[in-house]
Amino acid sequence: IISTSATKAEPDYWVDRLVCLLKENPKAAVGEIGLDNHRYVPNKPNELVTSMEIQVSVFEMQMRIAAEYDRPVSVHAVKAWKPLYDSLLKLKREKCLPRRIYFHAFGGKAGVVDQILALLSPKTDVFFGFAPCVNLRSPKTADVVRRIGIERIVLETDREDASYVWDEVVVGAEFISDALEINVDEVVKICWENSCKLYGIHQF
Repeated sequence: IISTSATKAEPDYWVDRLVCLLKENPKAAVGEIGLDNHRYVPNKPNELVTSMEIQVSVFEMQMRIAAEYDRPVSVHAVKAWKPLYDSLLKLKREKCLPRRIYFHAFGGKAGVVDQILALLSPKTDVFFGFAPCVNLRSPKTADVVRRIGIERIVLETDREDASYVWDEVVVGAEFISDALEINVDEVVKICWENSCKLYGIHQF
C-alpha cells in the first residue's frame, strides 16, 4: 500500500488512502509494513533509500491505523531489530498495538524471539513465518523455529511469481517438520489453523 520510499511530504495522501482501503475491505490485513536498514541508494552504500527516521514514523502510523481498525499486520524487518523493538515498545505504552502481528520472513535470532514475545504476549497474538528463498540458507533458522514452536508458525514463500509458491510451501513445511520432529501433515494442519487465527478466516 505504501512503499519504503515514502517521504514526510506525502503522509496525508497515503494515510487517507490506507484508511479508505481498509473501510472498503473489512477483512483486509495491513502489510507488509516495517523497517529496512539494508536498502541503500545505488552507488551510495551508506545512504538508505529512506531514512530510518522516516521509516519509523510511517511504520508507527500504519500500526496505529491497523490497531484502530482491528486488522492483523505483516511486519518486515531487515537489520532493524533495535528500532523495531523501540517502536513496538512505544506503541504498547500508547495502547496502539494491533491484536495480531505476523513477523514475515523472520531473520532474527532466538534471543530476538524471546524479546518480542516478552514484549507483546499475551495481549497480542504473535506469529512468525520463514521464506525458503530467504531464511533457509541460514544455519540458525532451525534453532529459531524450535524456539518459536509450531503454535506460532505460518507457512509462507515470499515469492511474487505464483509458479514457485506451491513447491516452496512444501519445502517450508518439510523444513519445519524436520526442525520440530513433527509429521509434515500435522505441520500443514497446524500452520493452516494459525493462519486462520492470524487473518480471521473462518474454517469450513
